[in-house]
Amino acid sequence: MTPTTIILSSILALQFPAFQNDSIEVVLEYKSSVRALEVVDENTIIFSGHGGLIGVSRDSGNTWDTTRVEFEGRHPAFRACSAFEDQMYIASIESPGLIFRIPLDDLNSRELLYKNDNPIVFLDAMAFTDDGIGIVMGDPQNECITIIRSHAQESNWEEIPCESIPEAIKGEAAFAASNGNISIVGEKVWIATGGKASRVFHSCNSGENWSVYNTPVIQGGQMTGAFAISFKDDQTGLLIGGDWEDKSNNFGNICITRNGGKTWDLISEGKGPGYRSSIVWSPTDSNTCVAIGSEGIDISNDEGKNWERVSDDGYYTGRFDVDGKILWLAGHGKLSKLVLNEN
Repeated sequence: MTPTTIILSSILALQFPAFQNDSIEVVLEYKSSVRALEVVDENTIIFSGHGGLIGVSRDSGNTWDTTRVEFEGRHPAFRACSAFEDQMYIASIESPGLIFRIPLDDLNSRELLYKNDNPIVFLDAMAFTDDGIGIVMGDPQNECITIIRSHAQESNWEEIPCESIPEAIKGEAAFAASNGNISIVGEKVWIATGGKASRVFHSCNSGENWSVYNTPVIQGGQMTGAFAISFKDDQTGLLIGGDWEDKSNNFGNICITRNGGKTWDLISEGKGPGYRSSIVWSPTDSNTCVAIGSEGIDISNDEGKNWERVSDDGYYTGRFDVDGKILWLAGHGKLSKLVLNEN
């Protein structure tokens, strides 16, 4: 793949990728809120949302197949989705906690892999390793955060025992805001929590055992902390979030690690965006990342130190295509795209 050309920006004399026409193209509208979106390969894009809504495109977003999943007479909210080998996986947020496996070429054919009737179960995010190990994380049900793990080809998705996970702090949970609580590089997995405490849980063996690291992200309130985590390699990662009740506050909401999550440093204090629910790295420019949230979209080409506003339009989550030329966006009632200029 050829790196996307970077053009000069007049803002702060920095270099930022430019988006065509400075506008967002809405490609699909629906009567739901969508917080989970994944680019599977150069042709395939999937999403899931409220009201049981799920969708897939097999032709790079030109056409879409959508349906609504019903379970026991209701349409659950699916805020987490991922895919592996032509199968789509979705997880519902509230009790009963559900995980389904669905063929990408037949959205009406579903297999229930996991059901949890605990009234306090709350599943936040899902991701797969390259080897097909699926990991779903959720709020604590006992003394630890919920981590469910299985290989994609198996049907016995089970919770990791709390003996293998550090104890949760009272009030520590996570936000099902963008399917962005999990980041995976190789066999290394990171999970971000928020609320009364905002920490990073880390596994070196695809989720079997876990350690935990503190972060300087704003925390202590009901709606504070990290809302998303993203690593570009096994050492360098970003956390983003903030205070959902004070969305313009741009202090304490972005931090970076360069040692695999062991320590984190606040960056862009008072200069970057305020509350954002999603952070994604460009697959073709290792210094470029985009922050997405209900208050707008911002881009940085220096690992989050400096930012330029791309749009004031609100979205919950976003993902680059495999060539780094299109940023796909999902939000309330719409799925859209931004096209990156190439000069």
